Amino acid sequence: MTFEEFFKKKRIDLPAFEKAEPALFSEFKTHYQQMGEKSFDHTKKYWFNKVRRQYLLPPEFKTEKPQIENPLAEQTITESLIEVPAISSPKLGFVPKFKAANIPKPAKVEEKKENSDDTPKEESAAAKPAYKPRFNMKNIPPKPSGE
Repeated sequence: MTFEEFFKKKRIDLPAFEKAEPALFSEFKTHYQQMGEKSFDHTKKYWFNKVRRQYLLPPEFKTEKPQIENPLAEQTITESLIEVPAISSPKLGFVPKFKAANIPKPAKVEEKKENSDDTPKEESAAAKPAYKPRFNMKNIPPKPSGE
């Protein structure tokens, strides 16, 4: 970006600034050439508001686009200029980062009813208890009953 473009971006009228304050203008120009755009902007940012108030660049008026008599032709021209790229639709919904491992899938309700009606004893015997106590009364020897 050139020095002139930089001041145009900051909305400062450069010719008026150069005529009114040539010393400051020449200092800004040499510093801009030495530093570059970002460093100059960072070091001189407190100057810009004061200079902008004194030498405000008049706003640029945007010209309206010309009206075409045939709206159908305008539509086809604008459609041909604006090409819509084929974008695959993104997947919607929640996607977990990790897969859940070793989690049994729930069986259907109908299958549970059929199994429970046919063999209720087999399921209870085959099912392992969720908690197994370490202390078991069967393993304790009986007390001597003699006194």
